Amino acid sequence: MSQINLEHTARDFWATRPHRRSSDRKIAGVAAAIARRYAIDPVLVRVAFVVATVCGGAGVLLYLLGWLLLPLDDQVSGARGLAKGARTSMSALLTIVLVLLLIPAAGMVFDGHTSGVIGVAVALGALFLLHRSRSTLGEVPGTRPAGAPQPQTPPVAATSAGTTTPASTTDDAERPAPPAWDPLGVAPFAWDLPEPAAQLDPSGPPPGARWKITPITLGLALLVGGIALAFAPALSAAQVAALLLGVVGLGLVVGAFLQSGRGLIPVAIPLAVLTWVLGATPFVGFKVGTSHWNPTTTAQVQPRYSVTLGNGELDLTGLQLTNGQVVRTNVAVGIGQTRIYLPPNVDAQVSCQTQIGDVDCLGHRDSAGSPSQVTVTDNGSDGPGGGTLILDVHSGIGQVQVDREP
Repeated sequence: MSQINLEHTARDFWATRPHRRSSDRKIAGVAAAIARRYAIDPVLVRVAFVVATVCGGAGVLLYLLGWLLLPLDDQVSGARGLAKGARTSMSALLTIVLVLLLIPAAGMVFDGHTSGVIGVAVALGALFLLHRSRSTLGEVPGTRPAGAPQPQTPPVAATSAGTTTPASTTDDAERPAPPAWDPLGVAPFAWDLPEPAAQLDPSGPPPGARWKITPITLGLALLVGGIALAFAPALSAAQVAALLLGVVGLGLVVGAFLQSGRGLIPVAIPLAVLTWVLGATPFVGFKVGTSHWNPTTTAQVQPRYSVTLGNGELDLTGLQLTNGQVVRTNVAVGIGQTRIYLPPNVDAQVSCQTQIGDVDCLGHRDSAGSPSQVTVTDNGSDGPGGGTLILDVHSGIGQVQVDREP
């Protein structure tokens, strides 16, 4: 893609950027404005904002920018009104508040994690491709929407007094007949509108009725998930969830153009959250239910203990370590409670983290952050010496607790 094409597309997008409407909005009307501009389902745009918000907070930053930069009701945007003193429907106070909110939103996206930066890049790339392929299909600000009736101006005729009056159309052959909904002919200005029966044809199927996008997509998602579990057991829970989310997302995209598939939204949003949670929990395979592990020798200690959905309890109180011996293990719980009990005298290096929940790691607590994380070095009741246990604990959603005794 040449730099000229990129610059031309960017200039054309800004010149014909979407306009928000006060009568068509859930929050600020950004998603609805984009949907009207490119003739797509606004639900698809809102879902995209939600997914981008979950993936690094990019959706919040982009929505705030749209709120500031996209005009409302054919007036200038709030950002331009604040910068140049132009008249705008957005108050100066609200504009200042939105500008201040951009600071933490940008910090959340560009705080060193790549997910937010990738989310912004993907969103801008999708908007670029939308404008390249659908810039002429939707509602272009400043022009009449495609298919809208053109205003009819009656012909005028000069009178003897020098004034003009509408010309008489006495020729019945040239005068249009009143439609069925206006038999008395009292509203000729609206005769060019389509008949109500043409818009609501009871004999024809409603939009999207011929395309069962929701059941087809859910069936494909279950098929893909089953194949992944049967033939790729090494895939992690996060990878399988991402596959399912990809299938559902593809169904949403197809449904947006076929005016169908809204039943996938209640599936897509929690699935996106689950994918994000499982992606932060490093374990392989699926395991559902409560698991209890009780190794008593170093040979019995596994390198990794994991539960996808359920509670996990690791009891190491019976473990005996010799002087200088080092044992490492990881515990990962996707959604559920995690409890670990250590021997009273062993030297321990423990790292605990949960994406959503509280951490209590050998008396050190963290419940204010997202994620909550604690790293502790504790030599037990007898002080330094003896063996060392290195423990790494990860949880997606749930409480993490590490103690010396049950």
